[in-house]
Amino acid sequence: MTPVRTNCWKPGSRKGFTLLEILLAVTILSIVATVTFMTFSAATSAWQRGSALVDRLHHGDFVMSQLVMALRSAYYPEGGVRGEYGFQHIDSGDGPEAEDEISWVKLGGALIGGSQNYAETPHRVRFFLDDNENGNRSAAVASWRLDGQSEDFDPDELPPVFLSSRVKGFNCRAAWSLDDEGEIDWQDEWKETNRIPSVVEITLYIDPVAEKDPPVELKRIVGLRVAEVAWTK
Repeated sequence: MTPVRTNCWKPGSRKGFTLLEILLAVTILSIVATVTFMTFSAATSAWQRGSALVDRLHHGDFVMSQLVMALRSAYYPEGGVRGEYGFQHIDSGDGPEAEDEISWVKLGGALIGGSQNYAETPHRVRFFLDDNENGNRSAAVASWRLDGQSEDFDPDELPPVFLSSRVKGFNCRAAWSLDDEGEIDWQDEWKETNRIPSVVEITLYIDPVAEKDPPVELKRIVGLRVAEVAWTK
């Protein structure tokens, strides 16, 4: 008779995982999932911060480019009345909290738009910070033509045009000449209101991406060729 084989369990053989192996696998899987989530979260956060920074720089670059073009379009006639065409500057602090105000006469559509009927004639613009309709501090501009105004015209009553609520601070310095060491003789407040500076430094402070971050700073130095006319009178 042929013997019948039966499958018998033998010591040392196994058909499943032990509890220790299962716990170890779960632990490794948890670590991998945690690292993956943290990596994804960090990448998402960096992308969001980058997008927010690009948005702020876009607003800041727009306001800065308009300011630079408007300053380079400064106008001063050879036979003009100095007080009417001079550069005016009100200093209101330094750094991110600065809220300076500048005003000058120019030509062209920079800051005001080419659709204005007085864009190609001498007009004065005023750049400053003010609260918009939502109560947010914003870069603002007001403009008016020099000729044809009524006797009771008050430029301070003109409604401002808001350029960007991202701009929270504005600082300006101006100069005409160099000091004894050959450096630009910057003045925190331009007192020669019947003349035009030869160079202007403008600094915009854009609201930060995060509340605890420092504001984004944009700075440009602009030369004004028309200043030579104002200083030769």
